[in-house]
Amino acid sequence: MKIIVTTSDFYHHLLPIFFYLYNKYWGEPFELVGHKKPECQLPDNCTWVSLGEQLGKEKWSDQLRPYFEQQPDYFVWMMEDTFLKDDVRMFGISLESHTAGRIDLTNDVQKREHSNSIWVYASPSSRYRLSTQPSIWNKRFLLQYLTPGLSPWDFETQDPKNDGWDVVGFVNPPVLHNEGVRRHDIYKLNLDGMKQEDIDHIKTLITW
Repeated sequence: MKIIVTTSDFYHHLLPIFFYLYNKYWGEPFELVGHKKPECQLPDNCTWVSLGEQLGKEKWSDQLRPYFEQQPDYFVWMMEDTFLKDDVRMFGISLESHTAGRIDLTNDVQKREHSNSIWVYASPSSRYRLSTQPSIWNKRFLLQYLTPGLSPWDFETQDPKNDGWDVVGFVNPPVLHNEGVRRHDIYKLNLDGMKQEDIDHIKTLITW
């Protein structure tokens, strides 16, 4: 399945850390989608895609939508501040049996109103059904809500709707991660619960 990682020009300092952790714990080919090409070296399994000059947070959805319109029916989408903490376990995931708009690969769905069976189902009226945590997306579901004029925050906080789509997660999520930086300080790393060997290596990558 295609893996897409989106990045902002303001977060390029996190990319060497993301690349290290991603290739240690996942290692699949991925597209890095952003604006200005990063100055750091890109790994061999990374394909760079530029959306042109970054126009500001209010144009976030406008610039991403044409790209996502060209993608396959299902894809993995995450952001560059996803700091993986352990091996990703993607085996046994079937898409054909679901009316899922988003399959959460983390424990995000479990943090809000949900029901449990073999899967964890987000309540049809719960907030943050559109979370940008690492997920498998159905393209039609994403494009239904990735409308013009939205910042990332606007996208995630759209009012909950009983729209007929399922948002599901795993009892045992395949992706364990930290959101890489603390809120309101994009230079303060969140390394909580990470392996000491990873923390030690990350410290060698910090340039600020």
